[in-house]
Amino acid sequence: MARRDEIIEAALRLAKTEGIGALSVRAVANAAGIGPTTLRHYFPSQTDLHQAVAAAVVSGPLDDLAIADDTREPAQRLYDCLLQFLPPSEHQEAALGGWFELYRLALGPEPLPAVRGILESGHRSSAQVLQRWLRTLADQGHVVPDDVDTHASRALALIDGLHLNLLIGPERFDLTAAREALRWFAERVVT
Repeated sequence: MARRDEIIEAALRLAKTEGIGALSVRAVANAAGIGPTTLRHYFPSQTDLHQAVAAAVVSGPLDDLAIADDTREPAQRLYDCLLQFLPPSEHQEAALGGWFELYRLALGPEPLPAVRGILESGHRSSAQVLQRWLRTLADQGHVVPDDVDTHASRALALIDGLHLNLLIGPERFDLTAAREALRWFAERVVT
């Protein structure tokens, strides 16, 4: 693994446990086991570091899991895949902080166009993954093929709404209710 990738991996581990707000040059350098000067060689500014981490967070792979395994119940397969859009409960606060920081960098008072582009790219990528999952189920006869794009848009709207609720009211956010909403969606989509 290249040194730049090692630094991003260390930053991602730090962001996962402490949130993106903790990604100072010094903290990331310590987490990567290098000096701040070495980190600055790869990321000349904190903005460069944040953009690289944001790109890695947003473009993180969504696993197809067992979506194609027709021996399993199709709604359960879709639900299992959709759960990847929610933060794991043990890292919920750090994930919230990370997403809030990404949106602040993209849409805040001094927006960074590169971060906005990263978020837009992540959104497009999420839509494509949702379409792929739903097409797989449609090919197996579990989803009406003509409804794939509509269902993908609805899923993305539901996920965006859950993320927005996480951002504006983390103390009130009910992860169990969010999971139930995703299950409800999966059960309604599958025929």
